[in-house]
Amino acid sequence: MFSVRFFPSNCVTIFYPPERPVDAGELFAEHLVFVWDGLLDPAAVRALLGRPVPFAPAVLPGFARNGRRKREEWDFDLTAQVEAHTAGVVLIGVTDAELELLDDFEQAPIHRLRQKGTVRIGDLERVAEVYLVSGAYFDE
Repeated sequence: MFSVRFFPSNCVTIFYPPERPVDAGELFAEHLVFVWDGLLDPAAVRALLGRPVPFAPAVLPGFARNGRRKREEWDFDLTAQVEAHTAGVVLIGVTDAELELLDDFEQAPIHRLRQKGTVRIGDLERVAEVYLVSGAYFDE
């Protein structure tokens, strides 16, 4: 179960575990990670990182969600597209060790590469880690 806190000065809503209160200053932390697919599920994040992680709705401008066929299965990734926007969330307060777990989950650097990207969180523009497709995975 998550609690919710709204910060009207930045038009930001943060969802957080009740045992870990948050403040808007955490949106300026070193590690924000933008997620947009299976990791939108807080239970999946908890299973992967071993703890509930605070998050806030966010948008990644300039990227679209696209499906690609790799052999017998479909894989979805983000591709650059000028007018596009992808909805997701930013994970707040991710540690260096947790970034390594996320790298393993995203199969970086073979499947996806972790890069810096500008996301919108309410009225804020922040830099976050974003996993983007690696051409090597699709034999490009």
